[in-house]
Amino acid sequence: MLKHFGSKVRNLRVTRNITREDFCGDETELSVRQLARIESGQSIPNLTKAHYIAKQLNVKLDILTGGESLELPKRYKELKYLILRIPTYADAERLKLRECQFDHIFEEFYDNLPEDECLAIDSLQAKFEVYQTGDINFGVEVLCECFDKVKYKEKYTLNDLIIIDLFLTCAVVSKFNNRAFTKEVFQTICKTLISQNHKLTAEDLFWFNHVLLNCVFVGLCLNSEECLAEMLEVSRQTMVSTHDFHKMPLYFMYQWKYFITIDNDIKSAENAYQQSIMFSKMIDDKHLIKKLELEWQEDITGH
Repeated sequence: MLKHFGSKVRNLRVTRNITREDFCGDETELSVRQLARIESGQSIPNLTKAHYIAKQLNVKLDILTGGESLELPKRYKELKYLILRIPTYADAERLKLRECQFDHIFEEFYDNLPEDECLAIDSLQAKFEVYQTGDINFGVEVLCECFDKVKYKEKYTLNDLIIIDLFLTCAVVSKFNNRAFTKEVFQTICKTLISQNHKLTAEDLFWFNHVLLNCVFVGLCLNSEECLAEMLEVSRQTMVSTHDFHKMPLYFMYQWKYFITIDNDIKSAENAYQQSIMFSKMIDDKHLIKKLELEWQEDITGH
């Protein structure tokens, strides 16, 4: 796949006397490291980066690709969609299916994926392993490679959100061990997330909302009131604007926890609990209903 793409890019760039640094500019579209890996044949660019490269070289993309397609395989996109969209909620059958989905990607597609897609799959699988085993080393290894570039960004991509989700998972599983978590970085991410719903594409808003609610959960675990109300409101607005209510049960679960721990308002918490059950019934998720019922009993008994 695209065997000579990198060498063509390098030859054209060198012929035009353009350094990698000048070619990449502020590195918003393409980093010097990424260009070097593409030119050496170590990685394949995604469609966006390929168009940027062709534009910088002032050639048609077909000249670089030799007519080969840069579109991701349909089945790969389906598998990634299922991994991003369908939560497991610790259900044994869903966990087994998720493992099969990852196996399929690694066996059939991974070796020919662009670098950005490989990073997304690495991060999603690392989260799955951390979640399954309780061993944060699966996630820390990935975070060490890429989290520094993400944590202080002002605008997130889907990959950034996937990496942030891995950071949150490692934080919770490690019980906020300082090897995997710093409160300062977490608060910075929360403040940045609140402004992201108008900057992301519509197809990325589901995962944005997923990460937003995970940040609410972490904030509640830390007993930190900062940004919680704003994040819950942005989550609600996102679901209303996209007409996607699959996360409503979790939204109302975190709302009831907020009412109990922050506002000490049991009546409002009970109403939020009823809403969470109602939306779970709407999406016909019996496993989730049972988990919410148990969670409510624990929260109300412990109060």
